[in-house]
Formats: sequence, C-alpha cells, structure tokens
Amino acid sequence: MKKRHYRWYSATYRLNEKIERKFTTTGQVLILCAFALIFFGLNTRVSMLFVIFAASIALLLTDAVSLMFRKSDFEFERFLPECALKGKEVKYPVIMRAKSGKESLENLFYTEVPAAPVPSFEVFAATKEPGEEKRNSFDRRMGYYRWKWLIAKNCGGKYGEFAVTGRKTDGGILFDASFVPDRRGKIAFGGAYIFHKGIFGLLKRGKIVPDPGSFLVLPEIKESFEIPETEGENANEKNEKTREMQETGSGFELKSLRDFVPGDSIRNIHWKSSAKSGQLRTKEFYKEVDSGSVMFVDNFFEEHYSEDFEKVLSAAASLLNAMQREENLPQILFLGREPHEIPDSSKKSFASALSTLALAENDAENKFESCLETLFEAAQSASTIFFFTSKYDEDRKKALKMLAGLGCDIRIFYAGGESEAELSRYETKIDL
Repeated sequence: MKKRHYRWYSATYRLNEKIERKFTTTGQVLILCAFALIFFGLNTRVSMLFVIFAASIALLLTDAVSLMFRKSDFEFERFLPECALKGKEVKYPVIMRAKSGKESLENLFYTEVPAAPVPSFEVFAATKEPGEEKRNSFDRRMGYYRWKWLIAKNCGGKYGEFAVTGRKTDGGILFDASFVPDRRGKIAFGGAYIFHKGIFGLLKRGKIVPDPGSFLVLPEIKESFEIPETEGENANEKNEKTREMQETGSGFELKSLRDFVPGDSIRNIHWKSSAKSGQLRTKEFYKEVDSGSVMFVDNFFEEHYSEDFEKVLSAAASLLNAMQREENLPQILFLGREPHEIPDSSKKSFASALSTLALAENDAENKFESCLETLFEAAQSASTIFFFTSKYDEDRKKALKMLAGLGCDIRIFYAGGESEAELSRYETKIDL
C-alpha cells in the first residue's frame, strides 16, 4: 500500500464527515440536483429544469435562514452499560441540557461520534480485509475496500441519529439512544454531535461536544452451543484424575483430625482422640471430585486480524456460557501465554473470563512453543483440555498428543480447512 493512497482516503473521509454534519441525506440529494441542473436548465428561456433549479435553491436558502439564530450550546450525560453482546442492540439513556438554560431543545438531534475511526498507516498497510485475495489486482493495489473495512471496524457499528424527545428531568430532557456493535472488544465514543435541522430538514447546524465514553463488547455467544462429549476411541476411559474438596459434613472419607476451633460442629468432635490428648479434636472429611478442565485459546498468528480467530473466540465464549449453566467452568483460561485463573463458577468469574476473550489480541512476537511449559504444568492436574485454534499444524498436533499422553481428554475446536481424514485419534473436529 502506498502512502499517497492513505492520504487521499484520509482527506476524503474527513470531507465526507463534514458534509454529513452539514447536510441531511435529502439535502445532499437536492444539492447534487441543483448543481446538475446548472448545466442543463440555465438558458434564456424559462424551462421546467430551470424552475426545479430555482425551487431547490430557494428551499436550501430558506433552510439556512431558519438555522441562523439557532444556538448549539448544550451539554449531555450518557449512561453506557459496562458490556454488551456482539450483534445485540444496546439501549442507554441520555440526558440533554442547555448550558445557559435559554436554548431551545426543540427540533434537536443527537448522534455519537467515534473516538478514533481513522487507522494509522502502519495498520492500513499490514491489515488485510477478509476475502481480499478474491478481489482483482487493481482493488488490491489501491486498497480502497480495505480502507472502508478498517473504518467500519474501528467505528464498531452504525451511528444513528436520535431526536431529543422524552421526559423532562433535572433541567433537561431524558431520552433513549441505541447502538448495535458489529465487532467484539472496546467500543469508544469521543463525544456527540448535537445539532438542529432546518425547517425543511435539508441542512444541519450544530457542534461536536467532547465527552469520551466506552463499553466492552463480548464475542458472539450461541445459546444452542453444547459441551461436546468425546465418543468412541477418542474417549479417555482411563482418566481418573481427581482433586480433593474439603467437606464439613459427614458421609465422606475421613481424612484427618485437627484441633477444634470455635464454629466447628460439635457432631464432628472425635471424642476418643480428644480424651487421649486432653483437648478437643475434630474430624475433617474430604470427597474426591473431577479435577476439572483447562481452556486454551491459541492466539499465535502474525495477522492483525483473522476471521478464523473471531470464530474461535465465539466458540470459546459459547462453550464458557454452556459450562456456566452447569456451574462447571474451567479452572484456568489460557489466552496464548497468559493464564487467567477462574476461581469458581460464579457470574463474576464468568464475566471476567468473557472479558478476557473480548479483549483478546494476536501474539505475533512469540511462537506457539513458548506456551507449552505452563500449559503442560496445568494439564498435570486437569482431566480435560479444551483447545481452540485457528492454525492447526504439525507442532500443535504433536503437543496435543503429548497432552493426551498425560491422561487428559482432548477436545479440539478449530476453524480451518483440515479434512476429517487427517484427524488423529486424539482430535475432534467441531463445526464452527
């Protein structure tokens, strides 16, 4: 990609943004018609085209005059949610106020402004649009469609216009705005464009009020996703890994005796041992439960963006959701080299794990082998490994066979073109 293309596209984008903030869609059409009619309708005779041209100019001038005395001195307060789901509409309340208390809130409109929609040249040059290889050589060389895709990706969704109409409160008006995120990650607003429309709805007059705000968008979650069961020769029937859970009640295996402390149940006092030692001793009971699972998400790829990686994250989030319904979340979530412990199956732990997936990025500086030591250490005490990858090569297959040799059930989720004929006995293909 050449730098001059980047400069052209940046300048064009900023110009389009200015036009969008000065004219409505109807106004833009009318302006184009008026300029087109200059070449066809202006002559010494009065023609229908000239009449249309004159009427268009008159409407635009009237709209401009109606906005001359409109002031744009407003402030607002929005109440964004902490997180949302990709593809699901987010509704949030906004309070609009006039700073001096004299400006009219009638015929007023509100739209969010993205924080940083224009990508840097480095990102523009390095990040390929999904399916770009299918475009012709001219489009690939110019990179225009890549530019449009990056702008849309940075914006995170479509920004609508909302009429400031609703319930009067605290010296202002409370109304609802909404946004539909079309990607995961952090969506950041830089402020809002607050404006009036002309009497005919052709022109706009307003200004951008800076007010940063953001919320986290989680990966797409498929409610129908179920925890896969390993069947046939893929099943590890000899997996007997367990861990001990301390129990205060009876009915479980007696593991040890210890000194009685206030709060212990009197029913668990071991009277015979207490009589010999001269102080109260209580019984501790344990039960053996499944040693749990580990979830690993492979983020070792060089591209800034990978559609397959997005599918993998969606599958990982869907599996976490299915496991949380059964109150059996994995003990550790690995995002490449970084382990994130999940202490329990509470909603708080579940939300923290989803947030980790929402903010996941590629690790281009390291190789897959760099994570094996910590992954193998965690697998020593795990019964199941959920392995998510968008790149399924011999190094990964070899590592998985070694993990299976430790007595772990291996459940593989991958997005790619591997055929089932190439799968080994330790592998299970999940259709994403």
